[in-house]
Amino acid sequence: MRRYEEVAEELVRQIQSGRWPIGGQFAPEVDLAAEFDVSRGTIRAALDIVEELGLVSRRPRRGTRVERLKPHSVFARSVHSVDDLMQYSVETNRQVLSIAEVVVDEVDALVLGCRPGQRWTKIRMLRIDPADDGWPLCCTDVYLEPDVAAAVGDQVLDPKRLISDMVEEATGRTVHTIEQRMRAATVPDAMVDMLRTTAGSPVLQMTRRYLDRAGQPFEITVSVHPADRFEYAVDLERGRG
Repeated sequence: MRRYEEVAEELVRQIQSGRWPIGGQFAPEVDLAAEFDVSRGTIRAALDIVEELGLVSRRPRRGTRVERLKPHSVFARSVHSVDDLMQYSVETNRQVLSIAEVVVDEVDALVLGCRPGQRWTKIRMLRIDPADDGWPLCCTDVYLEPDVAAAVGDQVLDPKRLISDMVEEATGRTVHTIEQRMRAATVPDAMVDMLRTTAGSPVLQMTRRYLDRAGQPFEITVSVHPADRFEYAVDLERGRG
């Protein structure tokens, strides 16, 4: 085992023992370097591991802060069908942060696959893992047609029910097809604190368009997943012939 890995293991033990309280400042790098008799580079490498485990967060000019006492889990999802995709929503909870009427500009329209100037009801929410102390898995912006959002009403505040199920119940429109696109990105500045991550860290941005039987989108979601908290698997079978 390399020295920085040994230091990381000891730092994890110290955090779990309560040496530093949750929400409190972690020891400065220079103090840790002296304590373990190693270079600051070794301390930084050790802290990289501790941060990947979700125990601490680091901010420029704000130092290192203790976030939790046990490592967070990575939410893995293997998808074969629309039903598998829906199951992910059932296994996690959502927390609605804001609801607002928006008119999308050219940049957002490109992401959403709609025309610039189109009006939507935008619902920003956190998707959290109830089995892991409410650790945030992703931040999702849900876009609903305004008349659809009005029909659904306050039901969107329900932390467990699928929004698509609410839409079907309120309007009769069902999900026939889901178009999905994924791309690598960096976390938006506005989501750094809510996702308890570090500015500039890598994320998976996933855009889904929920289409009815007429091929019209009535719900679009844009989800931002920190890279260390979500694994997405798709099984492909080779066709015959």
